[in-house]
Amino acid sequence: MATKVSADRKREIIEGFYQLSKENGIENTSIAKIGKHLGMPPSLIMHYFPTRDILISNLISFILKRLLQIYTPIIKELRVQNYTDPHTFVERMFSRDWNLLIDDGVFYSCFSLIFRNDTIKREYRNLHLKLRENLKEILDQDEKLNKKDTALLSEQIFVVVEGAYYYLSMIDDQELYEQKVEIFKNQVYDLLRG
Repeated sequence: MATKVSADRKREIIEGFYQLSKENGIENTSIAKIGKHLGMPPSLIMHYFPTRDILISNLISFILKRLLQIYTPIIKELRVQNYTDPHTFVERMFSRDWNLLIDDGVFYSCFSLIFRNDTIKREYRNLHLKLRENLKEILDQDEKLNKKDTALLSEQIFVVVEGAYYYLSMIDDQELYEQKVEIFKNQVYDLLRG
């Protein structure tokens, strides 16, 4: 029972940290502010997360769990028909649902810390590795891709998706945004066909 309470408390703290980081930026979210937001003493937060780095590492794990949900419709489709419609796949990979799963500001604020913190750099490397591994597992289940190097294909798809996502976040003009999205989608279609 104590383990469940501990796990629940940790999850509550991480979710509170995420919400405050989303509202104020990670750089403006202190343990004291998290405590005030959650109505708990900062010492309790520090009991579970003795350092800010540990708290951020756990936030990155939270981000990963949320991002992996992007694959859910693709996995459901594979269970039914042993392949995924390329249109479903590409639309999902370029869906704005990424934004619903995790806030870009929190994601990139955490990411920027990799340049100063080796632990966070390892956590982000693991996050990206897990996203690619899960994509590879999905591609491995697609009978139409059984002769392809799915490790390479998942890497190539993610390079396009991540680069597109980074670039598109700076475009305010909706028409231009849609034009660029179509270019990047076509690159992934070409990879799936090639």
